[in-house]
Amino acid sequence: MGLTLNNVSKYDLKEVMHTKGIEWYGPREVFHGGEYNRSALVMLHSDDWYSQNTMQVNNQLAMSSDGLMIEKMEMGDTPDWYKLFVGCKGWEHDELGYELKSKHPKWLLLARPSIDLLDTSPDKLWDAAVNECSQDLFNDYF
Repeated sequence: MGLTLNNVSKYDLKEVMHTKGIEWYGPREVFHGGEYNRSALVMLHSDDWYSQNTMQVNNQLAMSSDGLMIEKMEMGDTPDWYKLFVGCKGWEHDELGYELKSKHPKWLLLARPSIDLLDTSPDKLWDAAVNECSQDLFNDYF
C-alpha cells in the first residue's frame, strides 16, 4: 500500500467533511492518494496521534483511516502534522519492484522521509524527493 504524495485532488477538507455531515472551518488540501478505495479518507500523520485503525509507518509517521478519525478531528483532536488523501495505491505481487526497476521509474522509496519533504509543494516534490533520496544514499555509504 502507498500514497501518491503530489497529486492535489479537486476536493478540500471542508467539502469532504460536509459529505459526512460535519461543519469544518477553514480550507485544507486533500490529495488524491491513488486509484484504490477512492471513497476512503486516509490520513498520513505524525506518530503522536492514534485512532482505531492506525498503522505505524516508521518512527515518525503513521497512517489512519476510520470513522473515529473523523470524529476526533471534528472535536479538534488532530495530530501535530498531517496530510489527507482520498484513495490509496496498491500493487500486485512484484508489481512495485518491476515499476522501480523500469527505465523510467515513477516511484522513489525513502525509509525515513522528512516532514519538510512531505510539506513540499506538489510541483517541487519530485525534485525534493530525489535530493533527499540522494542524501540518504550518500549517508549510507559514507
